[in-house]
Amino acid sequence: MRNKQILSVMLLLIGFVVNSYAQHDLKFEINRVLPFVSIQESKLNTISTLSDINPRYPSSWISEFISVEVSAYKNGEQTRVLGVSDVLNQNQKELIRQADRNREIAVVVKYIPENTLKNNKEQLLEFNVSIIPTSKATYGEDDAQLMQYFKDNYISKIDPSSFTGYDLTAIKFTITEHGQISDLQVSMPSRDPKTDEMLVAAIKSMQGWKAAEFSNGVKVSQSFVLMIGNMDNCMANLLNAQQSE
Repeated sequence: MRNKQILSVMLLLIGFVVNSYAQHDLKFEINRVLPFVSIQESKLNTISTLSDINPRYPSSWISEFISVEVSAYKNGEQTRVLGVSDVLNQNQKELIRQADRNREIAVVVKYIPENTLKNNKEQLLEFNVSIIPTSKATYGEDDAQLMQYFKDNYISKIDPSSFTGYDLTAIKFTITEHGQISDLQVSMPSRDPKTDEMLVAAIKSMQGWKAAEFSNGVKVSQSFVLMIGNMDNCMANLLNAQQSE
């Protein structure tokens, strides 16, 4: 009986050690940084309303539409198409689908707001929409290889105890249409400047990126962010990062 008790205690201790080790593994992610309003290229053929291209579109604010203008570049020339509501007409949908992929689509909405004021004046709502390429910028064979490479060579060298509570470090960088690294910056510094210096140097050394590419073969720059620490940090949402699909 005593031997069984000793064995149970040993198993509990082993489990505690294993769990403690797992808890001290630093969590990290390398995600795309998306423009404030964006739509995946693959979803262009399914759009019907303004909400389809801008989920943040405040339809509840509007009592009456005056006009909805969609402006986009097609083969290098700017074209504008007018509509009368948040339901896109056929010409507007075709313009969006055929728009130059590396240029923003502009939307201008003139409307009467939904409120109880006696003098309800015309208001203007404007936003630009970026098209996200079908093929994102890549390093190595796939995301799993990228994450493993970064963990083995850099994350493993960071003392986990230097990240406590809601600590979060974020480093942004851009992969240009030529596959080069640019705009490298520490957006959220860590407690240890040497850690940031090491991570910046690590990203700089990662040569051989493939640029993001649209379905028509046009390459475009794309931004990323390396995040290390507690992803529940309230500042994380400000990074506008999206995990790979």
